[in-house]
Amino acid sequence: MLRIDYFARQFRYEGPTLGPSEQWTEEALEQHPVVAVLATIHSNGFVRERAVRALIRSGDAGGDRALALRATDHVAVIREAAAAEVFRRTELDQANRIMPILHRLEKRGRGADVLAQYLHSLVSAHGEAEVWALLRTSRDRDLRRAAFQHSLETGLLSLADVLKLHPRENDQVVRRLLSHIVADDASTELVAQLLLHSRAADSRVLGLVRLTSSELHPDDVERLLVDRSVLVRFWARRRWEEIGRDPAATYAGATRSDATPAVRARAYLGLIEMNRPVDRDEIVSLVHSDELALRKVGLVLLKPDASAEDVSTLFELTAAANSRVARLAGEVLIRNPRLWSVPDLAALKSAEAPDLRRRAWWIHRNLGGWEAVIADLELHHDPDPHLAPLGSQPVAPMYFRPTAPQKQRIGELLKTSHLRRDQLLSIAVAAGLRELP
Repeated sequence: MLRIDYFARQFRYEGPTLGPSEQWTEEALEQHPVVAVLATIHSNGFVRERAVRALIRSGDAGGDRALALRATDHVAVIREAAAAEVFRRTELDQANRIMPILHRLEKRGRGADVLAQYLHSLVSAHGEAEVWALLRTSRDRDLRRAAFQHSLETGLLSLADVLKLHPRENDQVVRRLLSHIVADDASTELVAQLLLHSRAADSRVLGLVRLTSSELHPDDVERLLVDRSVLVRFWARRRWEEIGRDPAATYAGATRSDATPAVRARAYLGLIEMNRPVDRDEIVSLVHSDELALRKVGLVLLKPDASAEDVSTLFELTAAANSRVARLAGEVLIRNPRLWSVPDLAALKSAEAPDLRRRAWWIHRNLGGWEAVIADLELHHDPDPHLAPLGSQPVAPMYFRPTAPQKQRIGELLKTSHLRRDQLLSIAVAAGLRELP
């Protein structure tokens, strides 16, 4: 609403966004409250003043937000009239509509004191506990977060309330506030119960930081060693070592256990994070695994350890149905450019599916240098209207010339390209082509 007000009131040579002020007569404003609400964002101050007066007379609930917005108007007459009416609208349902606007306007120079005065009126009418309880249920995200912050700072929320709210809280900022109260004030058992088993990774990390190794149950730490979060795994390893256990041995055991593929995959990630080597034969078996999670972690492990015999498998996986597997396989190829050549991408570049051709372009482009230019120019010729624009911004590299085959290929592509003339000339000159396209 603030953005609409800003754009509607901007000066325009062609005239006001909401039309000439003469059209917004008092008779027109009295037709319906919605008309008056629209008039409150007119660029003409007299129209806004008439609209505020019309909303005050109507007493309609639809004018609550508009009046709150005009309570910070740069015209003093409008600002004072709107603010006075806002102070009279102190029912809880009215507050629910007015407070989000005032909260966002609090830092403005004009009318910055309206929020404090309105809150004082609300508290006088309904009591502090009821008012802030209402604001904590607001659908406005920023207001709700501020309400929780204020409630925790002033003691309006007890520890029992926090323990009840924490498990079902979905807002990350509010949940973090509640988590810190749990970590600071709750007993060791409650911290372990609520934080270590929380759905949010930041809460699980806070639980591991808050509790010492003597306060943690080994089963909880062992479970968190293979957590989805990297930071949780890091702190779990520290606590596991403090307990007197070896994380690497635990991870190795988990990889050979009958745990779910996802858990085994995260155990392999734990070994990577500890810089512990994994046997190459084991890595290759993971890459060929039927389990998606194990195949993905196998490709992650293969990046620094790929060999020429893996290339055919990697090109097969770049065409996989699972996009994540295809991307990981492409990253292995990009990491090891000496194991393959650009002609090996021919089958992928000529595939019928646009997604496969896009993957080929991405792999080719990541070779960098003039190969990136060639990849862009080739994709610019693609028949797919959604794919071709991705190659429309080739940029010639600086300080070195293309090889003879690269130069020939660039010349061929520039002759049939539909790039702008300045783009064509820039690439041709940088490539050292004698015949400019």
